[in-house]
Amino acid sequence: MIVSEIYNGSGLGNQLWNIIAPRCIAEHRGFRWGVRRDTTNSAQGSSKIPSVGLKTFKGCQFLPHIDFGDEVIGGVTSVEGQEPDRLPDGIQYYARERTDEYPTSIHALQNEDAMFYDDLLYNTIPDNTKVDGTFQRLRYINDRKSDIIQWLNPSIEVRDYSSDDFCVIQFRGGEYLITSAWCPPEYYKMAADRMLEINPNMKFGVITDDPENAKKYIPWAPIIGASAMETQDPLAHLQGSGFYEYKGGPIGIDYSILHNAVHSIITSSTFAFWPAWTNTKAKNIIAPKYWNDYKRSNGYWRGDDNIVDDWLYIDTTGAIMNGVDCKEEYREYRKQHAFYSDCLLYTSPSPRDATLSRMPSSA
Repeated sequence: MIVSEIYNGSGLGNQLWNIIAPRCIAEHRGFRWGVRRDTTNSAQGSSKIPSVGLKTFKGCQFLPHIDFGDEVIGGVTSVEGQEPDRLPDGIQYYARERTDEYPTSIHALQNEDAMFYDDLLYNTIPDNTKVDGTFQRLRYINDRKSDIIQWLNPSIEVRDYSSDDFCVIQFRGGEYLITSAWCPPEYYKMAADRMLEINPNMKFGVITDDPENAKKYIPWAPIIGASAMETQDPLAHLQGSGFYEYKGGPIGIDYSILHNAVHSIITSSTFAFWPAWTNTKAKNIIAPKYWNDYKRSNGYWRGDDNIVDDWLYIDTTGAIMNGVDCKEEYREYRKQHAFYSDCLLYTSPSPRDATLSRMPSSA
């Protein structure tokens, strides 16, 4: 069995990556799989509790049928996302997804992971292994997209904004605004202008976890969805990151709005990724070019394997490209930097030692 774990410190989007991608990897290898969680934890949750219980899965209100795989028994993880103190029963190995720090010639900041696809993890991981990582690589999941659409079919259906003359804007606030991934007001305005070229009668509405800042960044579009509701999300205390307090309504409302939007403008938020990627009704999705480094990139993408073919990507000048053309442009960029060839990217397994920490299974 391949075991992953969801953590209290992760938002819903990151939790879904830690559920979906390891499942796809395990089934690709022909193994059973399961998600470690402590079902005795209450819905109150606690950042001091490393395992998130079934009740504290942050999508439990609108993804009630999500499959956590086989039951995972035992194991102790004192620090979220780090090597466990004790492996779950029957698990022999522990493996971390590869990490590759950018050289300063490409990325000015230190300790920034390029988020490369891990071929060893996908194709050679042995059975009975616990895995950790971000797993935010499309090649783990692309072949299973039709299945994942079914796995992540929300029980809440909001179609009020699912028309050809309405564009949903997703604004990610909170701690996102102090990271390299944040998008300035110009991003939303340029993307909206592109939508107006598609349909001059386009109207706009904003879904957000942070209405106060959304009104500052996008004053020309009204707040819709969860943050416009008076009812608070029953799990609001779990949705914040520790940097801010989420006060909006049920997040499943916003998930469903984005999941049903015909036109949308999103950020590099993992919360936005899943409903947008599984949206079968979408005609146009605009996202920030270079994903997590929209403002800073000189041509690199972070994550490296996060370009969706049929999405549109806009850069800081307002120029727009589809995902297929972005991939071709990025291939040319990689040829100019030895960092990529040194990592043997896309042609062979990761150059890092594929060490699996052999640990005694818990009794």
